[in-house]
Amino acid sequence: MNLKLENKTALVTGSTAGIGFAIARSLAAEGARVIVNSRTEARVSEAIATIRRSHPNAKLEPCVADLANAEATIDVARQFSSIDILVNR
Repeated sequence: MNLKLENKTALVTGSTAGIGFAIARSLAAEGARVIVNSRTEARVSEAIATIRRSHPNAKLEPCVADLANAEATIDVARQFSSIDILVNR
């Protein structure tokens, strides 16, 4: 299926496990640039490595932040100023 997500940026909160991870992996498979988010660097790195094993050319960006915190959310919004897709789980 081609959802025409090339050149689109997706932020998936909590994307290192469960449904968030599955969504991030699917978006990456469709060609979106995916911002992989969790509160710890280890979980983000592990999720990115796992996605890359099945999709070596995936466009993935790490985002270590607790997005329940307003200041962290503002920092992430500044860092990734152009987000086309938000999946907030």
